[in-house]
Amino acid sequence: MTARTLLTPGDTDVAPRWPTLRRLRTLAPFIASQIIILIVMFQVYKMARKTFIGRAEKVAYDHAHDVIALEEKLHLHFEQGLQHWILERPEWVIRAFNQFYANYMWVFYVLMGLSMFFAVERWRYLRRWFYISMMIATPWYLIYPLAPPRFMTEYGYLDTLAIYGPNYFSDNGFVTANRYAAMPSMHVGWTTLAAIVFAMCLPWRRIGVAIAAFLIVAIAVTVMVTGNHYWLDAVAGWFVISLAAVVNRLLPYPLPIRWPWQRGSGPTAMPSPAREPASALPE
Repeated sequence: MTARTLLTPGDTDVAPRWPTLRRLRTLAPFIASQIIILIVMFQVYKMARKTFIGRAEKVAYDHAHDVIALEEKLHLHFEQGLQHWILERPEWVIRAFNQFYANYMWVFYVLMGLSMFFAVERWRYLRRWFYISMMIATPWYLIYPLAPPRFMTEYGYLDTLAIYGPNYFSDNGFVTANRYAAMPSMHVGWTTLAAIVFAMCLPWRRIGVAIAAFLIVAIAVTVMVTGNHYWLDAVAGWFVISLAAVVNRLLPYPLPIRWPWQRGSGPTAMPSPAREPASALPE
């Protein structure tokens, strides 16, 4: 099974294209509604991770020592050195990394919105990928609480967000973060997922792949240089979305369930992808 086969809904797939003006009028409220749902679900995820998953500080620190010991055994404990190398650059560099870390979900929303714009039928299939990954990631934090590198000051790590801002981990937000939920890194997982979805939905394949590759590398470096994740956390994030992609492919599409709002008119009642011409994907 190739990556394209895994991430497209089989015979019902429709190639990305510029939507007509008529379709745009239908798509606009649908895109807005889906972004709102994504924002709400992200807050529900944060609330579940904070409320129902204990902080378990001692266990989280023990796990952090174990992770660092494993990386040292593999001769791949390089995050601290990478962080200090970045901190030797001009200050705007670390501030840029901090801003990307703090605002990665807005990048996620923009990529998802643009993906709907170009390939709404394909995106309907891929959105399940995100929700499945959320269900896989959430219990992991309960099973394996982990203190992030920024708490492991004895190894020389720094909390760049606390030093340079913004105050991402403030307790004054609507839903605060669980600070002992370093693994898996869904900063990495979901930025990767959104980047791949965008590449799959953009009509210009090479441009989409280039943007996706840049974002995936950028977020992986960002979580390490800001002291928020080990590279193993990034690998765990990639594992979560990979498993979610397989589960999504194994589920029937569409699901044999019709919600009340799908029986009427509106964006969800647009013509079936199978009835629309599937032009070749431009290079």
